[in-house]
Amino acid sequence: MTSIEQFIRNKIVTSSSDVIEFCVQELNLKEDVARKRIQRLPDSIYRYKGICSSKQSILYHKDDWMIEGFTEAIIAVLRKYAKQHYIVIKALEMHDGYVPIDKLASYSISPVELIKGHKSFDSVILDLKTLHLIGEDDNSYILNSDTANQRRSKAKNLIHNITLEHFNNWARNIGLISYSSTKYNSTCSRYQFSLVAPSYIRTLTCKSNGGKIVPAFVVADILMGDLDEDAILFFTHKLSNLVGLNYNSKYLPFFITDSHDASIYKTLKEAGVVIGNVDELFGEQYSSTIKGILNLMENAGAILKTNPEQYLSLLANIEKLAIGKTNNLKGDLFEMTVGYYHGQICQSLEIGKNVYYEQEHREIDVFALYQNKVVVAECKGYNKKLDDSYIDCWLSNKIPVIRNWILNQDSLKNKKICFELWSTGGFEESALKKLQDSSAKTKKYDIEYFAYQDMLELAKNNNVMHFQKLLKTYYYKELM
Repeated sequence: MTSIEQFIRNKIVTSSSDVIEFCVQELNLKEDVARKRIQRLPDSIYRYKGICSSKQSILYHKDDWMIEGFTEAIIAVLRKYAKQHYIVIKALEMHDGYVPIDKLASYSISPVELIKGHKSFDSVILDLKTLHLIGEDDNSYILNSDTANQRRSKAKNLIHNITLEHFNNWARNIGLISYSSTKYNSTCSRYQFSLVAPSYIRTLTCKSNGGKIVPAFVVADILMGDLDEDAILFFTHKLSNLVGLNYNSKYLPFFITDSHDASIYKTLKEAGVVIGNVDELFGEQYSSTIKGILNLMENAGAILKTNPEQYLSLLANIEKLAIGKTNNLKGDLFEMTVGYYHGQICQSLEIGKNVYYEQEHREIDVFALYQNKVVVAECKGYNKKLDDSYIDCWLSNKIPVIRNWILNQDSLKNKKICFELWSTGGFEESALKKLQDSSAKTKKYDIEYFAYQDMLELAKNNNVMHFQKLLKTYYYKELM
């Protein structure tokens, strides 16, 4: 094994640039000689081209593929030589390993529409999949990492959604943006932002050659939590690309965050960004409320079982928020409300439980254990009636995998299994008929389903009075 091959193996993954530097500094070779040595490396050294800057290659020994340390080593190479790929990885890390498919492009510096000389977002994603750094399911891009935390990621996504909605209301209420024109996860000059809206503020607009008023655009991205310099690269680099693409266009960029880090503020201000700190926009209670949401969703089962009043208090705080709508958030928290109901009468409770059976993955909204049965509840806290297609998917795609998983658990296989579907919006007639037929025909497990009035009756019959109050206070308006 040559010294160059040994260098590559010691690094696990490296770049051709680093190999050249090693050859020059350690082997006293000239650069052109070092490049020829790299070209003559044996086939056991794999080369991945088309990712790194300056036509560099990523190099690793075939026997080192996905060994311990491989992922960390390749990410380090991307950080140094392939910023647009690294920034996507960093975004997934900041979101605990999961980002909805329609949102990840907002956290990249790659265009979502073709620009000559720029690698598109879709191409970057394909590269990262080829390197086995990320994967994808029906809803999210997923970081292939042991640190990925779906429950925490889901909480962050909810917090981002509701905070963007609050920001939108704030911006349109002060006349900064056109009232009903906001788009989320939308394109502006071929790049995607979390929020895009036209602004007709007089000093920001201009006129076309035909005399038509041309608006400026408010563009905003959001990132909460402990941030470092790498975490905001996506925003500052994207803005730089945006301005370079069309220097005469006018943009008003906002970065929404709960961070107070001085270095982050300095970098954003130097980039000409308006920092929308949620404490200053919406008040100190806002930060404490969103932190409560995060804590609740991370520890939902334990909290709802042992300290359910914490959930009641959180919902009350959400209702008191001064700016914006909270209906969508409370709809997403409906599984917590169903968990509150079961938590009052079951033995143990889990929210957002992930199960796997023969490489199939399913998420259970509410998983409640009783002395003689297992309850698996699917929860929809919105005003839309569930249709045939949803019922078909639940019956044929979700239930079988979860049931097989339960039957393979020694502690559960002798318990009765009950699958529940909770929908505050109710069911379309044809969907209801399918549920009735399936419930009557199925003997191996129970199927139960509850619309809004059914839930009230259930709570009354089981004497879970706070659950009735939750439904009437926070979910009845969803049906109006």
